[in-house]
Amino acid sequence: MPKKKFSLDLENLKDVLENRKFKTKAYTGSLLSIEKECKINIYTSGKIVILTKNEDYALNLNDELSSILYPYTKA
Repeated sequence: MPKKKFSLDLENLKDVLENRKFKTKAYTGSLLSIEKECKINIYTSGKIVILTKNEDYALNLNDELSSILYPYTKA
């Protein structure tokens, strides 16, 4: 969860993630559910939930998603 409040533009983020081989499972406007070897939920608040039992993979995804998300944050 981010320390500062902001709102993610999930519509643009969805396109960026699909170009990086993430598969969109659901998009509700406030939640983007994607998949890349595991299920990942991204909320407009910036909260990310990675559903996997593989800690190393979760840490790698964290780094990858962080590099993608920061340009799309709004203060």
